Amino acid sequence: MSEMNDYSSPFKPDLKWEDFSKDFLIKLMKVWQYAWLEMAGQWHTAVEKRFGFEAASECEYDAWVNVAKRVNPRYAKIANIELNTVLDSLKAMQLPLDNTVGAVFPVEYDIKNENHVIVTVRRCPPLEYFEREAPERIYPMCHVAAPVIDNLYAINPKVKGTPLKLPPRKSPEEPACIWEWKLEE
Repeated sequence: MSEMNDYSSPFKPDLKWEDFSKDFLIKLMKVWQYAWLEMAGQWHTAVEKRFGFEAASECEYDAWVNVAKRVNPRYAKIANIELNTVLDSLKAMQLPLDNTVGAVFPVEYDIKNENHVIVTVRRCPPLEYFEREAPERIYPMCHVAAPVIDNLYAINPKVKGTPLKLPPRKSPEEPACIWEWKLEE
């Protein structure tokens, strides 16, 4: 059977990911990325409605930290990334659903050397939502949670990301944030 470019065919009880074409899987992954971020936002909103903003922000922080600790090392493992340098950690950060590949979080890398990189995040959909609908979420997510979570996404505890610029922004044309990544011995 040839690879499927969509699922307009009859129901397939023995469906496997290998049945789909690469192009279809990439489209599906983009929807998964959107769903991942949407779930996080809706989860915060639901907790906030029931228990208040502070409780929602604390629970959101705990959830992101625990997912980063439990899941992100698996990306490096399946990709066979040894995690010796900053560039190795940045490779691992390209693999999660909320990654730095493509349109969701487009980034620019200024690679000084394998252990010193400046990363400029050009676009951040959660920040765009916060700026438009919930500016009170910028500080807890960008200033409190992101510095911890992003360092956990690096997986290697010797790789440290330091924010050089965080929101709020003066205009949407500004980068969402800028980070300096270094290996600390």
